[in-house]
Amino acid sequence: MSDCLGCVRCETDEMVTLISGNKVCSYCPAWRMECEARTVLAMPGQAKRRAYLFGLTEGGKIVERGVAQVRGQAAADELADMVKRVWEHQKGGQ
Repeated sequence: MSDCLGCVRCETDEMVTLISGNKVCSYCPAWRMECEARTVLAMPGQAKRRAYLFGLTEGGKIVERGVAQVRGQAAADELADMVKRVWEHQKGGQ
């Protein structure tokens, strides 16, 4: 089953399977988010992952911008939720 978002690339490009089991083309935003979540999980240490998502502040000043500062808090929260789902999926060995 394909969950194409209407770009019609699923007819011409590579199809991938999300952790949900849905199949989409490799250009789909859902696949991009899953890949970014896997990249975050591959970062060494929780501090590095949190900084990527929510930025790093020292003395009340932002010293490293994260997803929250660049794309907004909602995007950071959504990606953090995806990171958790991918981690749980990997942990379950599925």
